[in-house]
Amino acid sequence: MLSDRINALFELLQCNNTEIARYAGCSSGNISKLKTGNRAPKPSSRSVASLAEGVYGYSDYENLLPVLADLCGAADTGRETLIPALIAWLYDTETVSLPRGTVTPKSKRARNRQRHVFGEKLDRAMSLLSLSNVHLAALLNVDSSLISRYRSGIYSPHGNAQLSERLGAVLAASAQKSEKLRALAELCGTNAADLNADAVTAWLYDASQEEDRAAMGGQFLRSLDAFHPGAGLPASVPEAPDVPVSSRYEGTEGLRAAVVRFLSDAAREGGELLLYSDEPTDWMTSDRAYFALWASLMARCVNGGVKIRIIHNIDRDGAEMVDAIRGWFPLYVSGMIEPYVFGKERNPRFHHTVFLRPGKACILGFFPTGAGNDRSYDYVTDGAYLAQLEREFGAMLSSASPFLKVYSAGRDDGLYRDWIAFSGVQEHLLTGFPIATAPEPLIARILSRADISSEERAAILSLHRDMRSRFLKALGENSVSIVLCLGEENEKQKRPVNFALGLTALDLSYTREEFAEHLAAVIELVRNERNFHLTLLPRAPFQDIQIITKKDAVAVIRSREPYAAFVFFNPALTESVSAFLSMAAGPYEEDRRTVIEALEKLM
Repeated sequence: MLSDRINALFELLQCNNTEIARYAGCSSGNISKLKTGNRAPKPSSRSVASLAEGVYGYSDYENLLPVLADLCGAADTGRETLIPALIAWLYDTETVSLPRGTVTPKSKRARNRQRHVFGEKLDRAMSLLSLSNVHLAALLNVDSSLISRYRSGIYSPHGNAQLSERLGAVLAASAQKSEKLRALAELCGTNAADLNADAVTAWLYDASQEEDRAAMGGQFLRSLDAFHPGAGLPASVPEAPDVPVSSRYEGTEGLRAAVVRFLSDAAREGGELLLYSDEPTDWMTSDRAYFALWASLMARCVNGGVKIRIIHNIDRDGAEMVDAIRGWFPLYVSGMIEPYVFGKERNPRFHHTVFLRPGKACILGFFPTGAGNDRSYDYVTDGAYLAQLEREFGAMLSSASPFLKVYSAGRDDGLYRDWIAFSGVQEHLLTGFPIATAPEPLIARILSRADISSEERAAILSLHRDMRSRFLKALGENSVSIVLCLGEENEKQKRPVNFALGLTALDLSYTREEFAEHLAAVIELVRNERNFHLTLLPRAPFQDIQIITKKDAVAVIRSREPYAAFVFFNPALTESVSAFLSMAAGPYEEDRRTVIEALEKLM
């Protein structure tokens, strides 16, 4: 029946009467009569011709012509071929069968991103407050399946002002009841005193920060892409000046002198450092000569076996956060530093600094915000007081969470074993297809050419088998998006097999036949797996790193020697990287048929 076919077509193209009428040059009422079956014209009628013109025009604008051609069995997407094929399909009497997979019209991608942002925020708030779909649905008097669709980004209550207001009020009330007002306020970017239903609602719907987050994510990733192990620390070690021995140091120069004394003693005597400060870092970074001295003293400590536990503040502004990570990164890779993140909001009225060498010394500062140079620091050496400060630092650590884990080079599946503990939507920015998308026989043939032992080969195959199994399972539960730049193959530069995601230090390239076989497997995934999304970039934004994000963690993996991986555990950082990936991929997103055609050209 004509009306059934039109309804199925509109469902596939995600369009309505008004959108088609705009391109058909007629009223939406005319389209409605065809769609509801109130009018049943002949295939040669003017109304059907207008409908076909409207569908073609809409599909052309929305980059959906390949989808339409696939549905109608047209040989190409030209107007002269596709419109007659569409009319013939509309009057076909067989049962309607829509193509597998979905494609988002380009005009609706922004709205979908808005829903995705809303869903992610709602999911974080519900997880924080331990609210299940059923519980929240009961509080809102809606079906629990609707809450599930909100959390997954399928729907959002943007058009329902009353429900939106109730949702904000319910979340705020739940935070009050569960004594998590401060935690929810931190999530919403406000103070506990200012948290109310309106503030929660505004946060849920605010997608305006996406570009700022994307910029911060790009800056963060570029700093890691530019990093090379062994670089970043001073080439020549400045001579540490003599500093006065005192129980109190005043202002910026005083803090600098105290830190030189503190780190010089630590580098000479060894031990452990416990570090926390929420004051601005310009005392350390504003003077290049002093920053070089500080970096060299920290390197001496690390090289001398001093273990360092530091609590960072990631509620600093984006630029300061990235600068802090860039400054500490050469020290992170030593493996001697355990970085943590404070999960609680900072006190906006005071700054607190604690640089502690247990049982030896502590630089202790506590002063009002805005004190400027009129501030002082105690240099504590009293044993009883140091023991008390160590206990207090332990209490601070108990409310902090790990920030970074570094995985060393070599054939180490530690990264993979830890990474699989994280579930949820996956986003990748890669320089080659992950080996999880390749069938096992192909990987086995590639490994047969590697200069490794049979035990090593068996271990890598076992790792691949597990990775592929979990990858296919993930496709049944969540979206898996891969943004990829394959580049061009030539005689001098072959296509390398992407073993880096397993942190496996193998340098192998495909033969042409092997690459074609892997391409064929990926094409089948694009064609058949609705949760698998592939975007091909014309050029790679980074040279030496690959990125994977999951819910609250982002993994940055070096894709060349020396192999290493860095996993950052922080929601704000993960959101910024996800925003960057979305912005980078957005202009190049295509429907499945177009992606398949691009892959087939590579074969």
